[in-house]
Amino acid sequence: MKDPSSSRQMSILIVEDDPHSQLYFTKLLSGLYDTAVAASAREAWDLLHSRAFDLVLMDISLKGDEDGLSLTRRLRTETAFEKIPIVAVTAYAFPDDRKRAIDSGCTDYLPKPVSSNDLHRKIAELTH
Repeated sequence: MKDPSSSRQMSILIVEDDPHSQLYFTKLLSGLYDTAVAASAREAWDLLHSRAFDLVLMDISLKGDEDGLSLTRRLRTETAFEKIPIVAVTAYAFPDDRKRAIDSGCTDYLPKPVSSNDLHRKIAELTH
């Protein structure tokens, strides 16, 4: 969470394997937040263990060895990541998908396509 007495820019990790979505989220957040992008669960794991983030936007349908829900479950087993807000971001917008994301340890859920207003509102809600 951002310390109000600190001038440090809030840091957000975007975990997204689709290049178009990476660009979309980066453009929506640039200038307002310090952002980093991970294209896989492994990249996200490495980044999260190398620097501090205030929030994670997690694509739940990552391609590769591990999807976003599995990565979230794994992160939640470590004390350092118990409280970091993780927002599931996915094209799957069925009620069961939201429930699966929350049950896996995600703090909240945003269906794609995500509007700029919804994204900024969710970030503010979870970090203030």
